[in-house]
Amino acid sequence: MAEENLKYNDKDIQIRAAKKEDMKAVAEMIQELADFEKMPSGPKMSVQELERDGFEADPPAFRCKIAELNNKAASQPVVGYALYFPTYSTWEGRSMMLEDLYVRSSERRRGVGKRLFNAVAKEASTTGCSRLDFHVLEWNPARAFYEGKGAVNLTNSEQWCYYRLTGDALQNASTDDRGEK
Repeated sequence: MAEENLKYNDKDIQIRAAKKEDMKAVAEMIQELADFEKMPSGPKMSVQELERDGFEADPPAFRCKIAELNNKAASQPVVGYALYFPTYSTWEGRSMMLEDLYVRSSERRRGVGKRLFNAVAKEASTTGCSRLDFHVLEWNPARAFYEGKGAVNLTNSEQWCYYRLTGDALQNASTDDRGEK
């Protein structure tokens, strides 16, 4: 087996809560994720905004876990991240939303993504969440991993459609005090 495909063990890598000083590496990986998803001009967040929103806001807008190589000589010791935040379900109570899970391409297929995912799932479970929600692009091969964990594709099973308001549409909705056009 090639060296780059060997799984990391506990002495090689740690999953930990991100610190403010990790946001530079997280911002770099957010761009790498956007490139991977074929949306290179998608990210709009700066390192400073990530630092403010995750570490200076009360409560923080998000939580983040990172995967860090224990080899201090590594040129990029932070090799993955999971960014998530609490949500609430009117049907099931406390929930968690996993916004991003990303592992640098050089570190994939070594168990890093699984460890990040499991760490977020553990936090959701131990904090009383009834579910962990996330979105995966249809073409992303990681879908097989999530489905192997027991994740259900709600588009198929429940016909849920995912919507978003941005820009002018968001502004228009926020200023329409009659609730109609």
